[in-house]
Amino acid sequence: MILLDAVNLILPKLGEHGVTSLNTKHPTIAVILPEIDNELRQLLMKGWWFNEFDVTLYPDPEGKIAIGTDVLTFTPDCADVAVQRGLELYNPVTLNYVFTEAVPGRVRQYVEFDKLPESAAQYVYFAGLVNAYVADIGLTQEVQAWGNKAQAAYSDLLAEHLRQRKYSTRQSKKFRRLVSALRG
Repeated sequence: MILLDAVNLILPKLGEHGVTSLNTKHPTIAVILPEIDNELRQLLMKGWWFNEFDVTLYPDPEGKIAIGTDVLTFTPDCADVAVQRGLELYNPVTLNYVFTEAVPGRVRQYVEFDKLPESAAQYVYFAGLVNAYVADIGLTQEVQAWGNKAQAAYSDLLAEHLRQRKYSTRQSKKFRRLVSALRG
């Protein structure tokens, strides 16, 4: 799903006609786009298979480590090694922005709506619809039905996340202890 399609699915529910461009000056689009972006950012902050990765960040010749404009969060493997401040990493040991070594960690990236997996786009669409409708028109019975669809879309997204991460009870330490206790 692309952002224009999502907006054009929301507009008729708000009593408006569809548009051919998101650059059109339209008061309802000014309500819809921030709601979709807010839902998208909240979703991406949780970390999913498509936006969370292990990385190693290296200092530039001046010793600074820039994390990029598409990074929402960076969590170093060792907590005392670095702190994210804006678009750079801060060194809590030396109390400045200079690093002498690379910093490994986990990054969560911002992903544009148009590049989301379909399950994530569906959730953001329905959640954005609910928020835009409540902001523009108010609370009605339709909102509950759309909220239920948003929850169903979130369940689909979570199921796909678990499939992609290939989580397995068999790989856990608890499972191995339980099996060895049953055999022993």
